[in-house]
Amino acid sequence: KITCITDGKFLNLFYVDTARKHDLAVLKEKIDDFSERLKGETVIADKGYVSKDFAEELEKKGVRFVAIKRENMVKSYDEAKYYSYLSRLRKKIETLFSVAENFGLKFIRAVSRKGLAVKIILGLLAFNFYQLMR
Repeated sequence: KITCITDGKFLNLFYVDTARKHDLAVLKEKIDDFSERLKGETVIADKGYVSKDFAEELEKKGVRFVAIKRENMVKSYDEAKYYSYLSRLRKKIETLFSVAENFGLKFIRAVSRKGLAVKIILGLLAFNFYQLMR
């Protein structure tokens, strides 16, 4: 599984782990690297990353982490409007990830870890180069 971080145009940071791990577990393991690289930034995450404790821990490290809440977690109209706005932003990000999948990043077949790494890096480079040329 590839966990990617984007600025809305380029794929800037990625972590690779087994598909069995939950998305949030991957970031929790990499929290020091993640927070160091994104200090002072706001990260808008999808519903798979909802965790008040994780968001508070990142806040202490200088990263504003906002995970879009599930519908049954939203308590007020204003909160619903806020998360609706964030969902529209996430839609742009999810569309970007869908385009990235066209560069061979959805199903990767490799015999070795080295081969896997090469295919991932080449796919990400190709995608970022494509974005640069648009």
